[in-house]
Amino acid sequence: MVDNIKQQLNVLSNALRVRNQKQEILASNIANAATPNYKARDVRI
Repeated sequence: MVDNIKQQLNVLSNALRVRNQKQEILASNIANAATPNYKARDVRI
């Protein structure tokens, strides 16, 4: 049971890491929206 909880916490931790990365990229896209020749980035899951 403890292993199952640890596994679930690892999955949730990884999901939060991906969401954080996506949020950082989105913030960068917004901050650079007016920059000439800037190409927006995205995270593929």
